[in-house]
Amino acid sequence: MFSASGARRDPVTKSQTRSRVNQRVLPARTVDSDEAPVPHQGQTSALSRIEDLFESIVDALDSGEELVIPYQNSRTPQNEQKGASSQQSREPFDVIRFPGRTIQEAKRFEAMFRILEMSHQALLSGNIITKRNIYYQNPGLFKSQSFVDVMVDNLASTLGIGREDLNIVAAAKGLISGPINITLRDGSTHCCDAPGDSGMLLPSASLIQRIDFRGVRWVLVVEKEATFRTLAASRYCVASQAGHGVLITAKGFPDLATRRFLSFLQRARPNLALHALVDFDPHGVAIMRTYKYGSKRLGHEENATSSRLRWLGILSDDVLPNGSADSNASSHDSQGHSQETESQDSATYSLDGSQNSFERRIKRARVEVTRGPSDSVLPLTLGDRKKAVDVIKEIVNVEEPGDDEMGQIRELQRMLMLNVKAEIQAVDNFGDLAGWLDEKLIGAGRGQGVSRGWFLLPTDEL
Repeated sequence: MFSASGARRDPVTKSQTRSRVNQRVLPARTVDSDEAPVPHQGQTSALSRIEDLFESIVDALDSGEELVIPYQNSRTPQNEQKGASSQQSREPFDVIRFPGRTIQEAKRFEAMFRILEMSHQALLSGNIITKRNIYYQNPGLFKSQSFVDVMVDNLASTLGIGREDLNIVAAAKGLISGPINITLRDGSTHCCDAPGDSGMLLPSASLIQRIDFRGVRWVLVVEKEATFRTLAASRYCVASQAGHGVLITAKGFPDLATRRFLSFLQRARPNLALHALVDFDPHGVAIMRTYKYGSKRLGHEENATSSRLRWLGILSDDVLPNGSADSNASSHDSQGHSQETESQDSATYSLDGSQNSFERRIKRARVEVTRGPSDSVLPLTLGDRKKAVDVIKEIVNVEEPGDDEMGQIRELQRMLMLNVKAEIQAVDNFGDLAGWLDEKLIGAGRGQGVSRGWFLLPTDEL
């Protein structure tokens, strides 16, 4: 094989390639240690397709033809929502050539071939490599981490498989906290119920052998890391009146690893209630929808959606109890009158009609407590309004939207009509987030079962 500089590398011969096909030793995902190793179906497919590419390159070398690697951009229209105009459609596949027309194309070829080579080695050895590991193998070739990210996603899209089927994963980002134990394929067991607010880094779903759910009733996906840490530090997972549960966060927009883990939980325990807690703004809705329906850009990824995920909050009713534009528009006008009335009602007098300083302090405290989440709403920015319109368009392009989708449209329309948004803290600034969550989870969890015992990963999962 050639490098971008023209130096010849030792080629992968046909005999070597074919011998590797017969030497596939993949780690088994079995439920019994006595079972023979069974290759993961997606990984077997990835290995076969990579070796087919290697053989085609060897054939081109033998015949003196130009070297070509098929290449599909994961952002092509086939991964976009339905409804795109025909003008936007184009042939989804392109190719990368060597030596190519420019030095840049030659370098892209070398970068893609190097990623194929590392993925092939990882699949044969059963090791998992991260995209960060790939970058640091040759920073001069790859230039940036984002370049590696795009190349890996596009390679998976080209081969029609998931990124993790290449044995390539992103560096851990998501956090989990709750009374469950996760056993990995290497035999190590991790308790996710450690004290403190840090939680545990989510392992790759492809590395999980089994999970002990220990009576968990619900899973709450939290948009913000700060809220996650607050709930984890207070031990809400085991103190909740709704029963034991699990907290998960991707620290903002969900990464693929966190989405696949949540999807794994959904398939492992169909009776487990899955909820999302996001900001009441268009970006929060988009985050919830990415967990639930997946990403347009990574539409080729399987097992990365959670169709049973429910939007727990926050909703318009949580921050605008009256549910009308009038209440929002007049909130500041009426605030003075409300506080004055409340001050009169809550004032405490001694028998002789005089007020002491302690009673005056009590009166002022009561006025503060009576303020509600509606006092914490903010106006939408132009970017927020554009995002809301984009999400609504995305929803209506789906064939036959169901009740969940219509509810999302309704919430987005309220944001636009009332020109309001609110953060998760809006329900906690003047109250108790834990108490609010208890009420929400108990109301949503009626009829939900309890997940107990071990979940053993079938050999054809993920």
